[in-house]
Amino acid sequence: MSGVNVVSGVSGMSGVSGISGVNGAEQVPAARLYVVDDDAAVCESVSWLLASVGVETTIFHSGGEFLEHYQGDHPACVILDVRMPQMSGTRLQQELAAFAPHVAIIFVSAHGDIKMSVRSMQRGAIDFLEKPYEPQYLLDVAQVGLDKARTMYIEHVQREELQRRLDTLTPREREILTLVVQGLPSQNVARRLGMSVKTVDVHRTRIKSKTDADSINTLVRDILLYRPKGFFS
Repeated sequence: MSGVNVVSGVSGMSGVSGISGVNGAEQVPAARLYVVDDDAAVCESVSWLLASVGVETTIFHSGGEFLEHYQGDHPACVILDVRMPQMSGTRLQQELAAFAPHVAIIFVSAHGDIKMSVRSMQRGAIDFLEKPYEPQYLLDVAQVGLDKARTMYIEHVQREELQRRLDTLTPREREILTLVVQGLPSQNVARRLGMSVKTVDVHRTRIKSKTDADSINTLVRDILLYRPKGFFS
C-alpha cells in the first residue's frame, strides 16, 4: 500500500496464546503497533527507536490511510498525532470507536494542553505525550499500549460473542433474563410477569440452552462483566 512503511523487529507479542471466550476458546492475533503522523521524520525516528528494542511498527501519514488498512480484526496500539491535515487524530479516534473500540491509542502532540489531554483520555486514550518524546518513556508507554491492546481486544471479542448469543433470545426470554440479572428469583419474576414459576423455569432452561451458557449464574456474571446492549440504562 502506498504511504505505508514497516520497520521490522521481533514482535512485541510473545507468540499467540489461547483465550477463553464467553463459553469457548479463540486464538488471539498478535498485537500490532502503528504510528500515524503526517511528519515523516517523526515517524521514522519513533519506528527506529521501537525497532531498537525489537518492536515492529507500521507507519501511516494520515488517518485515512490507516482506516483503509485497519479492519479491527486484531489487537492494535496506535501512536497518533493529534493535529494532522484532512483528518485529525481526535477524529480518527471517533471513527475507530464506531467499529474498533478496542484499539489502544497513545496521543502525541507538539501543541498539547491540559484540556486536550483530559478530553482525549476521557474518550478512551491510554496516554498523551508531548513532542519531543523522552525516549525511555515512549518505549515504556508503547509496551503498556501493546499489553492493553491485547486485553481490550479479548474483552471486545468476548463482549461481541455474548451479544450475538443474547440476540438469539425472544423478547419474553430477554425480559425474564433482565429481571434475573436484577437479582430477582423465579418466584418474584413469575409474580412480576403474571405467570407460573414453572413457566419461568422453562424459559430459564431455554435461555441457558440458546446462549450455550454453563449456567444461568455464569450468564448473569458475563452480562454484569461485559454489559451488553439492552440490559442497562
